[in-house]
Amino acid sequence: MQKAKFQIKGINCKSCASLIEEKLKKIEGVFEVNVNFDSKKAVVVYDENKINENDIKKAIKEAGDYQIEEDSEIIKKENFQEQKLLSSNNLSVLIAIVIAGLIIAGVIIVTNRNQKTSFKETGQQAVQILPDKNFPNQSSPEQPSQNPVAEFKITKDDHIRGDFNAPITLVEFSDFECPFCARHFLTLNKILSDYKGKVRLVYKHFPLGFHPNAQKAAEASECAAEQGKFWEYHDKLFENFQNGYSLEKFKQWAKELRLDTKKFNDCLDSGKYAQKVQADYQEGLQKGVNGAPSVFVNGELIVGAQSYEVFKQKIDILLTK
Repeated sequence: MQKAKFQIKGINCKSCASLIEEKLKKIEGVFEVNVNFDSKKAVVVYDENKINENDIKKAIKEAGDYQIEEDSEIIKKENFQEQKLLSSNNLSVLIAIVIAGLIIAGVIIVTNRNQKTSFKETGQQAVQILPDKNFPNQSSPEQPSQNPVAEFKITKDDHIRGDFNAPITLVEFSDFECPFCARHFLTLNKILSDYKGKVRLVYKHFPLGFHPNAQKAAEASECAAEQGKFWEYHDKLFENFQNGYSLEKFKQWAKELRLDTKKFNDCLDSGKYAQKVQADYQEGLQKGVNGAPSVFVNGELIVGAQSYEVFKQKIDILLTK
């Protein structure tokens, strides 16, 4: 059993660090992973009999446009004594130390009702919360003591997927650069498929400021909507989420969808829909949204990339009323 430390170049958002963690955790032989956004360092505990350090480096590089600094002072491998690890007592101590380290480092730092707290993803219940310190010019409304049912005026000018007259309305506030939103995209697709004719999805933008490409990705989707292909572009963004975003990629995907590229590029470069995106964002704040993804089910807020079963239970109850 070994522990390796890596200095990673190219991590420009907390969601990027989370994605690297998720990718490494899926590799056989990797036991614990902590990627710290602030220090840009990764600590990996792994079984050297199943995976080697070069494989881990390769996996990190493949997670995005990342580079690992080849510095013996930065990349340090520590050997654990096997006889100690084989002892159940010492193994428990090791696990406790690793968990404590993760708690101290924090996976995502969130601000909720003006209190800072460490948030760790647990299963499908994951959400990226708007940190107030990153938005000095924007303020979140005071959170009510009870969550009232929100009212939305939905028209055919909104981005709607599903039957316009469906009895159940899901209003989603989402961020194209949020890893939990990308995961939630699959859950919503299953809901729309299983409840065809009974559920409609309304998409609204909620770009988080610590995601550098989220605002422009939202604008790109609006430029595609101008040519009647919002949902096609919406899907293209989430399907290519792990490949990273850039202006060049936004324009390339428009070309792949056979949009009028000159019209699309002019639209995107001009920032034509920047205010429209921010109008959605402000509406979300007014409705009590402070993280992505957030979904209102017939006006009742469900926060985070929760499981299909959570939404199914809620929808089934509403359909019986």
